[in-house]
Amino acid sequence: MARKSKTIVIEKGRDAGKKFIITEMPAAKIDNWAMRVLLALAAAGIDVSEANEGIMGLARVAFGALGKIPNETALPLLDELLDCVEIVPEGGAARPLDLELGDVEDFANLWTFRKEVFNLHIDFLQQGNGLS
Repeated sequence: MARKSKTIVIEKGRDAGKKFIITEMPAAKIDNWAMRVLLALAAAGIDVSEANEGIMGLARVAFGALGKIPNETALPLLDELLDCVEIVPEGGAARPLDLELGDVEDFANLWTFRKEVFNLHIDFLQQGNGLS
């Protein structure tokens, strides 16, 4: 089965009209990411006792808890989520997001992408377990 993906078209602001594709990570990669987040949360003294397994456990602890861990740990984890985002240039093929090229001009869209990547990975939990 192919990995899930979602297309987002920015409707307003400096990135209006730009099209992006978000694709979920392979299972082993997202599990590794989730475990690193859980370990960082635990190291920061956050109670992660409800988090029992990888990404599913992370969904229970909540995305917002990342703000409670040190920047040098949190920022690479947050930026890693952007690896799931591709831009579809007008008239061109999808390619990996390149912030150095100015693919995204409005920083709020980066937060939107991170949230959408995270939600893409946990949407089955939200549907099945009432985590919305």
